[in-house]
Amino acid sequence: MTRAPLTGRPPRIALTGATGYVGAAFLRHLSQMVSPWPVTALVRQLPSRRLPFVTYLPGEIPGRLPVGFPPSGTDVLIHLAHENRSRDQNVLHAVNVAGTRALLDAAPDSLKGVLLGSSMSVYGAGVQIRVAETAPARPSTALGRARLGAEREVAESMRRRGATAYLLRPRFITGRDDTSFLPGIGRLRRLPLRVPADRTRFSVIDVDDYGSVIAQLARRVLERAARGTPVRTGVNVAYRSPIALRDLFDLLTAPPAPDRDLDPGRGPVRWLPAAPVRALTSVFPGQKASRLAERLDLVTRSHWADVGLLESEIGTALTAKSPETVVRSYRAYEPEQEHS
Repeated sequence: MTRAPLTGRPPRIALTGATGYVGAAFLRHLSQMVSPWPVTALVRQLPSRRLPFVTYLPGEIPGRLPVGFPPSGTDVLIHLAHENRSRDQNVLHAVNVAGTRALLDAAPDSLKGVLLGSSMSVYGAGVQIRVAETAPARPSTALGRARLGAEREVAESMRRRGATAYLLRPRFITGRDDTSFLPGIGRLRRLPLRVPADRTRFSVIDVDDYGSVIAQLARRVLERAARGTPVRTGVNVAYRSPIALRDLFDLLTAPPAPDRDLDPGRGPVRWLPAAPVRALTSVFPGQKASRLAERLDLVTRSHWADVGLLESEIGTALTAKSPETVVRSYRAYEPEQEHS
């Protein structure tokens, strides 16, 4: 499926999380335009290098939200600034839920829609195969519950305004400078765990492609406002095809030495089944055990999203990319290859 090019004036953007991983990718996408869209960005500290099409306002959610943000005339609020590291549910609620509510309360009447950076974690734990946005939200962690709370704040606020809400739900965000997902897969490969790597599949999206998705959906907000067809919906963000854990192992890990104990064609023998290890870590006390249990659930079980709704909004050109090809392309940027 392809869509006709969107026309009309560019949206006026208010952005939080501009210096984060995804926010920076979105701004990189805009910077490649002949005429970048005007952006007002809320930042904790003014960056040393500033983009000419961005107006930077120092502030922080929820405690230092400056007067006049989002500014008058804003068409689309792109909210990517969240608390993701704390384990304190009160902190998570204060920033992600109450902070989002304060941001929405300050939004001008010109606002036509909000794009919220959320996550597939709102669907909960366990195996997910082609999970669609209509699946029930059953978050199993404090962070997942805070994300769902933020989603509900945005959806309700936009319902009252008759505006659009896109609640963006990626699972794993990759990139050549990824410090989380891909390094975690490398560490998993070295653990003595038996994982059905051929059957475990993940939905992924490159961070720069995610920036493109955000820009395309921001244009859709204006198009829907012009047509009088606003929506409030979750949107899974990923390539159409998932990537198998086995393929990630092959792409990211050097072949084992010839004298290693091998299971022919399957790599080193793994003597600990993943399921009992997950169950054991989930009952251990302490934050470290809890974090480990969550990470094992993420990387030893399939988390695969249906992206039909995203394709209905922006077409299929981006979602049709091969995730294996995308991940393989990162190797061209490895330091040892740059200097060879």
